[in-house]
Amino acid sequence: MRLAGSCVWWLTGLMLLLGSVWPASSLDLAMSVALELITLLPLIVLVALMAGWLAVSAMAERFRGALEHRPWQAIFFAGLIGTVTPVCGIASVPLVAALLRQGVPIAAAMAFWLSSPITDPGMLLLTANILSWPFAVALLIAAMLLGLTAGAVTHALCRWRPQAQWVRAEAAQAVPARQCEVSARSPFWAETLSTFALVLRWLAFALTIEALVRAHLGEAVYSLLTNVDSVWAVPLAVGIGGPLYIEGYAALPLLRGLMDMGLTPGAAMAFLIAGAAISLYAAVAVWSLVRPAIFGLYLVLGIVGALVAGWVTDIVVHLG
Repeated sequence: MRLAGSCVWWLTGLMLLLGSVWPASSLDLAMSVALELITLLPLIVLVALMAGWLAVSAMAERFRGALEHRPWQAIFFAGLIGTVTPVCGIASVPLVAALLRQGVPIAAAMAFWLSSPITDPGMLLLTANILSWPFAVALLIAAMLLGLTAGAVTHALCRWRPQAQWVRAEAAQAVPARQCEVSARSPFWAETLSTFALVLRWLAFALTIEALVRAHLGEAVYSLLTNVDSVWAVPLAVGIGGPLYIEGYAALPLLRGLMDMGLTPGAAMAFLIAGAAISLYAAVAVWSLVRPAIFGLYLVLGIVGALVAGWVTDIVVHLG
């Protein structure tokens, strides 16, 4: 675990170095990543403290028992909670990591981390004001359905292969090996420090990749969305929405402008879902927790869910 974490930091530093000297020497990229991390630091601390609380609370144990005895009700509950709680992609995966370390099955995790970043009550109101109420309600329904579908598919996979280990061994450890006596005496601080290190490491990595993509492709790439046939606009929006993700609240004004330029509502829907559910922020953290098979399932579910939501939205708008 320590070696993997060091590799991520070295790779992040190498990318920052290359991005700062090519194609021209400038510290703007490194400074932008550093400022983003500083801005997000309070959120990282909050998420770490919440993970520590989960480690010592009885919530995880109750949740695990509910899923084992009433799996479909628990998956529905996980998808519903993920849809209505204001937990962004950065926060959802570390919280799920804490639950996984307490033994909560992977099906509930999948339902939560695919539905939770897409919308919440604040996002619902803002989406309604900037785009429209029908669009906001459709986004809420899409998030809920994506979470339920993801949980159901993962639960079926787990029943098909009940002996398989889907979570990485190092991610399932309640207390990292490098934690010492204080960790043994205080599960709260052990989990808090572990989660803080996890989020900081992978968030720096994701922010660096995003900054490199933006620097070399530029915001002009968004104009491509308005210059393609409506059928292809949805998959293009999915392809752009993840790597070039803009935080949901900031993406809404951008999408409003693109829709005024001809972007279809379905492409806007696909962009929001893909950018939230399978964004770089979430994807790199999910990769650190689960084995490749589950990570692949996570990506497929997120991509297919965004595509279906986008195409269905365009069909409904066209028929209406």
